[in-house]
Amino acid sequence: MSTSDVALSIVTRAVAGVRFCRRGAAATELALILPLLTTMILAVFEYGAVIYSYSAMQFGANRVARTVAVNRMTNDQAQTAVRNYLPGWVRDDVSISVSQTAPADPETNLVQVQLSVAAAQATPMALLTRAVPWQLTANVAMKQELPYVD
Repeated sequence: MSTSDVALSIVTRAVAGVRFCRRGAAATELALILPLLTTMILAVFEYGAVIYSYSAMQFGANRVARTVAVNRMTNDQAQTAVRNYLPGWVRDDVSISVSQTAPADPETNLVQVQLSVAAAQATPMALLTRAVPWQLTANVAMKQELPYVD
């Protein structure tokens, strides 16, 4: 066997050993997948908080509109009452509008409650919602109920 054959044999074994070596493959795969997986998990938590905030806004607006419609609360009291239904991270950033179309005429009066907040303020994390700014709005309109007459 000549020296060139021995050298070729050594090179062939070295290349074959590198080609089938799997050391570090799991670490490389983890390094590629971990950022995507982390982003997806954070997105689930963040958008869950946004959906919870929107649900609380809709529920609070509906309850307060109903209370105003049965003449148990004024418009000024309604703004404070709506804030009590909201999660703590939304309470200070939401804009609230409570109005009535014809307060003197219960036959045609319509109570309107509108809430609006930026999506970045509707979550305690605000990591992914800052990328594309959008608004959460909850609108409730309810006809005033007439007083009971016997």
